[in-house]
Order: sequence, then structure tokens, then C-alpha cells
Amino acid sequence: MPDFDLILFDMDDVLCHSDKAYRAAHLAKLTNTSAERVRAAIWGSGIDAAADAGIISTTTYLREVALQLGAPFSADQWLEARKASMTANPQVLELVAQVRKSYPVAVLTNNSELVGDNIDYLFPELRPLFEDKIFPSSKFGAAKPDKACFLNCLSFLGARPSKTLFIDDKPENISGAEKAGLKGHVFDGAEGLSARLVAEGLVEPVQVP
Repeated sequence: MPDFDLILFDMDDVLCHSDKAYRAAHLAKLTNTSAERVRAAIWGSGIDAAADAGIISTTTYLREVALQLGAPFSADQWLEARKASMTANPQVLELVAQVRKSYPVAVLTNNSELVGDNIDYLFPELRPLFEDKIFPSSKFGAAKPDKACFLNCLSFLGARPSKTLFIDDKPENISGAEKAGLKGHVFDGAEGLSARLVAEGLVEPVQVP
């Protein structure tokens, strides 16, 4: 058997499809603002990045977004829009199910504690596959592609970087992982991931529909 301590997966646009445009539009309706204003408040202001890196708490995050929007804004609204914008990727989840038969698997996603604390509502398909190993970057005080995010996560799990394969759709995150000593795979679809997992000896050859 190949010598791997861990197979580590990104969440958004790997384990699920994540539609930020839909999410912004959904939040705009809930807060009676515009999608452009939502995008500026959450992603354009740096607030989201700060929450992902664990720099600010959920309470601060929600307060700051409300100030940016100039409208009342609640965790329930945020979670409703987040869930509505996510669609599970069944082909990738099936590959995870195969991998976990023989190797430890975990999730490392650039997200805040708001996602980590509510993952069973947002993405209930994850728990049966990853159990308690579903981590937002905020837990580790840094966000991908910062090397500290990867190294802190692996230290927590007791996994060696050189014996960890990380899958992410963003090349810059794979570059960060490789700088931290991990093996990386840039995700561009279930077929390519299946081929990489087969090449590494992590799963048996299968036909991905």
C-alpha cells in the first residue's frame, strides 16, 4: 500500500459547487440591498478574508458586514444564502468514500468559524465521510495559501507533510501546500482527480461517469 498519512480535500468547488454570484443575489434579497453591495461588503472589504484567517470572530464579522451593507444582517441570513449556493459533487464524494476505506481523509477549507460551527446544516453529506475532521482555516489562525494554515492543520492531525496529498481547485493554494512540503493536485474535475488517485495507488481504477 502507498505510504500516506492523510488525503486532505478543499471544500468549495471540489467537494461541492459553490456559486458566489447566486449567494450574493440571495443575500441581496434577504437584506433588501443589491448583489453588488453584498459583494463589496463581504469580499471586497477584506472582512471575509479576515474571518477565514481567524483574525476576527463571527460576532465581529456579522457586525462589520451589517455596517458595510447599511442593513440588518444575521447569521441565519448568511447561512441560508451560503447553503443555497452550494451543490454537492457526488462524483467527488464517491471518490472520497473509496479513499477513506484505506486512508485517513480530512477537509481544510478557507472559511470562518461560522462555516465550521454549522457544517452539518450547510453540507450534511460531509459528516459521514469525514467525521470530525472538517476544518475551517480560521481554526488554524491562517488561510490558504499561507504555509502556516497547512502546517498547523497537519500538526493538529499528526500527519507528515510529505505523506499528505492535498486537493484544491486553486493553483495558488496548491503552490502554498507544496511549499509547506505537501503533495498537491489542482482539481479540474472528478475524472482528473480519479486519475491522480489511481496513479497514487489510493483507489482502484474506476470509470467516472
